[in-house]
Amino acid sequence: MSTFAQLDREHWFAPMMDRTGNPNPYQKLYLSTNRSTPFPVNIYNNNVLIGTVTISKNNPQKFDVLRDYIITTLQTDLFTPITKGLYLKADFPFYANLRFSVFNHAEIITSKGIPSTGKTFYAANAPITVSNNILNFMTSILATEDNTTVTISGYKSTVQFSNGTTGVTNPTMTFTLNKGKSFIIDGIGDIAGNFDGFIGAKIIANKAINVTNGNFNGQYAGNYPTSSDILMDQAVPVERLGTEFALVKGNGNIGSNMETALVIATEDNTQIYVNNEIPPIATLNTGQYYIIPDSKYILQGNNHYNLYIRTTKNAYVYQMLAGDSASGSEVATGGFNFIPALYCYLPKQINELGFIDENFVLSNNNPTGILNIPTKLNLITQKGAVVTVNGNIPPANTGPFDMTGTNNWVTYGISNTTG
Repeated sequence: MSTFAQLDREHWFAPMMDRTGNPNPYQKLYLSTNRSTPFPVNIYNNNVLIGTVTISKNNPQKFDVLRDYIITTLQTDLFTPITKGLYLKADFPFYANLRFSVFNHAEIITSKGIPSTGKTFYAANAPITVSNNILNFMTSILATEDNTTVTISGYKSTVQFSNGTTGVTNPTMTFTLNKGKSFIIDGIGDIAGNFDGFIGAKIIANKAINVTNGNFNGQYAGNYPTSSDILMDQAVPVERLGTEFALVKGNGNIGSNMETALVIATEDNTQIYVNNEIPPIATLNTGQYYIIPDSKYILQGNNHYNLYIRTTKNAYVYQMLAGDSASGSEVATGGFNFIPALYCYLPKQINELGFIDENFVLSNNNPTGILNIPTKLNLITQKGAVVTVNGNIPPANTGPFDMTGTNNWVTYGISNTTG
């Protein structure tokens, strides 16, 4: 699990459909800021205030979220306007992320703030590689204004939605939402047409919306019917995309198919280049996708692998990665993270992320629960930057590592980060 943090005054979280059937759900908002003077953050569901949390620098806070506000297991909550979803607002900028789990599975969704809202998106989820009815693809839309009309198209005819319609009978989907209302789209993972049929679906709205997409649960590494994990992140609209991306490998092994990248084109004739390779590894038209294999990660020293991606037109990139490298359990530890494009106006400080190694989850190995999870901090910086983490220069064996294909950016990988 990784984060692209956005310091902002407003944040949204669209709801999710849980297909796992697993018990012991937990969901918390984690809020932090770089402002020394304390200020309140108001938290809303369906335009109703459900809580207020006061935060300041060195004083991050957590807020327990009722599951009914953000996650459902009910088919009746799908394909219809509902009141699930969260909106957070304050007078000063702050970071917000949602950390949640069910038995054996956990994920983090990091809000991108106001840049997460827009009118045109393309849906993303990890391609499903094993037939299983506890897997799904899922996209949800949260409205930020009244009378928001949303139209979804461009998915394959082979898609079979969980409400009984198909891509043939229902090639487009249109609905209207008022502010604070949401709409969840879902297809179950025991139907081959749902394995990748919704990836690249086009989402258009007449007013700004917020989108969450992924799998609850998903399995993308192979035929592993007893292994899966939550794969979920918040999207951004097409105008926030770019053409240059840097990825640092997670904890999975090269060759496991757990460390890959999903690229979705938003324009025709989008060429994808990796590292310093010529010619392009793939050429895509609008809404098409390509999975960059883990073999394209390059070892830069000290077991540190990174991957440089360049596209000729704006594209979505999501990193799929493993949280664990242990044989047997690796394929059950997937993550799914939106990767922002590189550009010289990225923030020079991420100050501060609260409780970076926390996420409460019950599992087979930890039946009473585990709170603090070993956390690796992956950093991408411009070459020559002086980097400090918790006020200290990182150890030399954690970076900076060059990236093959660019002289402008370097990466770090810092294990066991806390604080």
